[in-house]
Amino acid sequence: MKVEVLCRGFPGKADVGFLGFSNVALITTERERIVFDTGAMGVRLNLLDALEKCSVRPCDVNKVVLSHLHYDHCENAYLFPNAAFFVSEDEWDYAIKGDDLLIPHGIVDFLKGRNLCLVKDGTDIAQGLKVISTPGHTPGGISLVLEIEGGKWVLAGDVVKNRIELATGHVDMTLDPAASEHSIAKIRKLAHRVLPGHDGWLRVDGGRVTVEESPSITVMLPEGMKGGANRYFNLTVEEPIAIGQQDHY
Repeated sequence: MKVEVLCRGFPGKADVGFLGFSNVALITTERERIVFDTGAMGVRLNLLDALEKCSVRPCDVNKVVLSHLHYDHCENAYLFPNAAFFVSEDEWDYAIKGDDLLIPHGIVDFLKGRNLCLVKDGTDIAQGLKVISTPGHTPGGISLVLEIEGGKWVLAGDVVKNRIELATGHVDMTLDPAASEHSIAKIRKLAHRVLPGHDGWLRVDGGRVTVEESPSITVMLPEGMKGGANRYFNLTVEEPIAIGQQDHY
């Protein structure tokens, strides 16, 4: 089994709105190509380019697992015409109520017309690939556990958005702080390696969270405008060596 991050997340917000850069991952097995989350519309061309570099066409993807149905994690679901879509039962019940403004218009109707598989805690997606229930950020959030290299890697979605949330259990933007803390503790107990929704890979070893990579983005102004370093602004997350376990874990 192989995991590649197609689109990189970034753990930041802007004063004019959400940046909406989340991780999109491709999981390749001997028989299947599985995408975990699909990103926001703004990364659509980047996603298609990343798939091409992996020699994968959108029509080759046969399964898409959606951690939850916020726009920055599901807006490119439309790219995968032959895929079965995996969403948790609780997330589906939450989405069809239509109360969450971050769930994009039309995604529920789109999924209704597809091969939609409603899953729950412990559902197997493929051999060595299992869903776990991780509510908090939304009521039906799910994460994906991969058995790789003798360890367990977790694609967490937004139950863990970044390194600080994984280390402390305290989260920003959650519908249920207690559920989020419980879900994060569950992941920390289980995982050897974690990919948050909006940060780079993290390694979990006992009571420590080690940062493997630091995400960055570059913002470029139109030619002729002044600012930054010759119109370029580079935002990079500082990389601490490790983050210690907090008392409540």
